[in-house]
Amino acid sequence: MNRSILPILLALAAILSFDLRTEAKEPETYEPYTALERNAEILKDVKVSATGRVYLLLNPTPNEKEIILKNSQQFKAGYRNWCNGEKELVSAANQGKAPNEFTDRVETSANFIECYLDGEIILHLAKSELHSSQK
Repeated sequence: MNRSILPILLALAAILSFDLRTEAKEPETYEPYTALERNAEILKDVKVSATGRVYLLLNPTPNEKEIILKNSQQFKAGYRNWCNGEKELVSAANQGKAPNEFTDRVETSANFIECYLDGEIILHLAKSELHSSQK
């Protein structure tokens, strides 16, 4: 092996081993939910009231788009109907709402809540008791 390449390989090995040792970030919790996924570029924050209402704080950029919400008792399956009788609840993202304020709210007793924007999941919540029992 060429001696001039050895220091480069050793440095690369040290960097890779450091990345492997870094601990996984703890998931965000919004009692009684834990976020399995949250797209921070679109969704600034989430809060849950004492009565279980989930509020979303969107970044101001997703205007004139729709957020699709789903709720279920199972992980990405068995979707339940919302109060409108549909399996998907549609909310207008940031339309007619003040920027940087918690807006879109939903209330459900479901174990899982999924929020989509442009077909991509931006938030996936699981009841914290379910999430901690799966560890």
